Amino acid sequence: MPARDHLLRLDGVSVELDNGHRDIPLVRDATLDVRKGEIVCLVGESGSGKSVTARTVMGLTQLDRRMKVGGTALFDDVDLFSLDAERMRRMRGRDLAMVFQEPLSSLDPVFTVESQLREGLRRRERLSPKAETARLSEALQEVGIHDCERVLRSYPHALSGGMCQRVMIAMALLARPRLLLADEPTTALDVTIQAQILELIDRLRHEEDMSVLLVTHDMGVAAEVADRVVVMYAGRVVEDADPQKVFAAPAHPYTGGLLACIPPMVGARPVVLPAIGGSVPDPSSLPGGCAFHPRCVNALPRCTTEDPPLEPEAGGTVACWNPLTREAAPAPELVHNGGSA
Repeated sequence: MPARDHLLRLDGVSVELDNGHRDIPLVRDATLDVRKGEIVCLVGESGSGKSVTARTVMGLTQLDRRMKVGGTALFDDVDLFSLDAERMRRMRGRDLAMVFQEPLSSLDPVFTVESQLREGLRRRERLSPKAETARLSEALQEVGIHDCERVLRSYPHALSGGMCQRVMIAMALLARPRLLLADEPTTALDVTIQAQILELIDRLRHEEDMSVLLVTHDMGVAAEVADRVVVMYAGRVVEDADPQKVFAAPAHPYTGGLLACIPPMVGARPVVLPAIGGSVPDPSSLPGGCAFHPRCVNALPRCTTEDPPLEPEAGGTVACWNPLTREAAPAPELVHNGGSA
């Protein structure tokens, strides 16, 4: 794709935590892009580096002096990592917006919902107080909140977790950002509201040409809305392809394992739910070679010593010395030892 078609390009992004003794890698050589008007789903287990990657794009990771960020993050050909704090602050809300995973810790407890929403709206446009109130009510209705007057007067602690999540989504979408970074935006919502939110995001990306980087554990959500699926493991991107290829024929054994862990919707119930043996390694003690090799039944001897690069493979990219074939794409045999799915 021509460079102008990419709104966000991450190239070799790394995030390390200085714990006073050494640097611990949280994100390692992350490379991905988000095209204009595209929804990219970033999937993987907890601890894979998805949220850290999204927060780093927003410039939030860098606020912690213990964090060291490398690589480049080009937003419309502007390197976000080279911007000073003031310019980055001006871009947040208007150009970049984020829905955080924990809404109660993200909303300010001493301000009403109305005052916090007004601040987000004013980053895009100046309206009369009456027009602002009407726009805020419309934004809440878009995310399934109909008791708008009460919610606008409320403080975050007076609302449920799901209601706060919807307020966060409304706040992020108010300024109609060019890029929405959504970290598990529908986790606390019931399936009806979840479908409504996903439909709203999908509509806005077409109407406003908005791009979305959606962090999710829900492979069903990725299958429904994603234009491309990016799989992360232990801080690295291990597979990047369109959803048809990922779900029908995964190339990386880790991706195949994640899909095999989804309970079947038809047919006989499995006696034991499949699980990938073991767990995501601690960033402070990553294994040598490919970080997934201790859990991978497809591992080769070189997997224990050499970390594979992310390379083109059958219509996508994959970082694996022994990838599954796209044609057959059998899911790897899973170890039923109580590991995480």
